[in-house]
Amino acid sequence: MLWAESEIVNAVLHTDLQLDTLPATIERVSSHFAQRERGFQWFLGPSAQRQNYADALLAHGLEHDEDEPGMAVELPALQEDIPLASNLTILPVSNYEQLEQWIRVWLFPVPEEIVRKYITAYAKISLGADSPLQFYLGLQDGQPVATVCVFYDGSVASIHYVVTLPEQRHQGIGGAMTLMAAREARAKGYRVATLTASPFGINIYRRLGFREYGTFSTYIWSPQEDM
Repeated sequence: MLWAESEIVNAVLHTDLQLDTLPATIERVSSHFAQRERGFQWFLGPSAQRQNYADALLAHGLEHDEDEPGMAVELPALQEDIPLASNLTILPVSNYEQLEQWIRVWLFPVPEEIVRKYITAYAKISLGADSPLQFYLGLQDGQPVATVCVFYDGSVASIHYVVTLPEQRHQGIGGAMTLMAAREARAKGYRVATLTASPFGINIYRRLGFREYGTFSTYIWSPQEDM
């Protein structure tokens, strides 16, 4: 099991356990976070024994939050002929001022107190060209309006946080950000890109050639709900 605890991330990220050990493990993790009065998330991917895991999480006080399809595209077959925003400039994030702008768009409209925690945490991330995590900021008339990032690992590029501010949606910005990220991965020699799709983005991703291959589910636990 892989899990994380910090000021901004409290989650079980990956689980590969025998079913007879699962209840005790859930109890141990829940107790750990309950003692610290911290809520946490538990993610299930396509490789988990989904129904058995889900039933065990629900039985131990977690609640189902959302399901998102996992999607993938073979980058040589990327469909690039789609309507895109014509007045969008996309920049690689190369300094921490741009990274703060990226975070503010990504998290909008999260309260400032939480935004500042993310800015402090992300200030430790390397922004060099050799970093496996690359951020891109979309600008309209010089103003930050969209985000995407790409994590490179092995032979797969994972695209995350395709976000557009509400006032700028339905202009092809999300498609442009995703296509740019996929092109960057292809230029680096990657053959496959993956992402998880929200209901707002799934049709855009399908037009780019992404196809569903599984489901990612999120379960949540809150100390307030357990009191």
